[in-house]
Amino acid sequence: MSRRSELLEFAVLGLLHEAPQHGYELRKRLNAALGPFRALSYGTLYPCLRDLSGRGWITEASGTASSVALAGPTSRRARIVYELTAAGKDQFQSLISQCGPSAWEDETFDVHFAFFSRTEAAVRLRILEGRRSRLEERLDA
Repeated sequence: MSRRSELLEFAVLGLLHEAPQHGYELRKRLNAALGPFRALSYGTLYPCLRDLSGRGWITEASGTASSVALAGPTSRRARIVYELTAAGKDQFQSLISQCGPSAWEDETFDVHFAFFSRTEAAVRLRILEGRRSRLEERLDA
């Protein structure tokens, strides 16, 4: 699995940890979290959601009251709402507690930073120290 797809899985799990969401809302929030230089297409998001569902980390619900409310009054069909399972919550906690070099690299730091409110203080400190050392190395070069 590529680093980009792992990062996308982490971001999806993090956003679904906040609340169940349908694909459109999830894509909109992911684009905001990942920034304008990482535009996310539905062709990238939905295979990721299928993979997470296949692993048992998220579930899909269609036609529930919450999905109809999310779809809005003008929608003709109920949207699929994605929700984190207990295994998905455990996986997110595992990912958020990692503080190795992958957490402070340029490609991944912003997503880890987006979920700092759920990260333990000691892990946050190690990530920020690693990020600072990475930036100091770049400045010296």
